[in-house]
Amino acid sequence: REEFLIPIYHQVAMQFADLHDTPGRMQEKGAITDILDWKTSRTFFYWRLRRLLLENVVKKKIHDANPELTDGQIQAMLRRWFVEVEGTVKAYLWDSNKDLVEWLEKQLTEEEGVRSVVDENIKYISRDYILKQIRSLVQANPEVAMDSIVHMTQHISPTQRAEIVRILSTMDSPSST
Repeated sequence: REEFLIPIYHQVAMQFADLHDTPGRMQEKGAITDILDWKTSRTFFYWRLRRLLLENVVKKKIHDANPELTDGQIQAMLRRWFVEVEGTVKAYLWDSNKDLVEWLEKQLTEEEGVRSVVDENIKYISRDYILKQIRSLVQANPEVAMDSIVHMTQHISPTQRAEIVRILSTMDSPSST
């Protein structure tokens, strides 16, 4: 009896799959974002792959600057930076693989003496992460705070040292209002 039913079950399963694995149904369920035309599919995948590769390069730089950030947070940052540079009028270009590739290439290409928005933001992300680590270490070990300050002042320039002295002296004096 099983041998008799196996071909029938197989045929039903194949029909079910054929009815449900259509591009329209897959798009409805969110399995794919868009239905491609066969004639333009090669161009689409070319730009999509270039976009993903460049995004991965930038995401790695950001993750190296702050390993605590999630992929979703990094993706949101990239989108926000894109909108900041291009403006809200051109925010729709985020969905265009070709336009985003051109923007990312421009951001990754360092012009002489000019840092890109992405590089500047990565620098600040790294700075904030390092400051957060230093703060947590000093708060966890308050007994070494003074030794740390002495050690740090030995490795900075005299002008930076003078600035620290000025800041520390203003912290102790009452504010004049």
